[in-house]
Amino acid sequence: MGEKKGYFEAALSDFMFDVAAGGAIRHLADRGHSIEQIMGELDYPVPRARVEKAFYRYLSETGILLPVLPDESIKSWHRFVRGKNGMDSAKMLACHIEEYGDTNAYMECPFGKWMGAYEKEGTKYMSCLSSREREYILGIRWEQHVMYHRLNGRMREIGIKLLMHTDWTWDFYFRGQ
Repeated sequence: MGEKKGYFEAALSDFMFDVAAGGAIRHLADRGHSIEQIMGELDYPVPRARVEKAFYRYLSETGILLPVLPDESIKSWHRFVRGKNGMDSAKMLACHIEEYGDTNAYMECPFGKWMGAYEKEGTKYMSCLSSREREYILGIRWEQHVMYHRLNGRMREIGIKLLMHTDWTWDFYFRGQ
């Protein structure tokens, strides 16, 4: 009986959380808000860990954040890699986004790696980002060393800055429609 009660209480708690904060978290995530910005917009205090979990789940479930590209065959994707001149690469990236759209456009993100063994390099590379952009990256639970983030408005802004101001090799993937 106690097991049933625990299951019911957990389900009720999840439901209450979703009604009270889940919709707002999803809406603000769609607008490109960071965890900090989302927490500041909520009407009542929610533990950061719970917001992070809901944020990550939403990004994953909607295909904004992926552990691998969505198609088994990498051949269906056009890969764009950063060139030697950051400004030219940023212009080329903008052309690719215009040609393919941003729905099927992803940036390869090594941020999980940077938050682990390569923290010093990650800090150096992220120094070109605004505090709001760094906050967005640091608020995501990068469960793998490398993941793929859809080139929505926020990630496109971050990707272009990283292209222009770092010597890291950035990979972007586009799939024709």
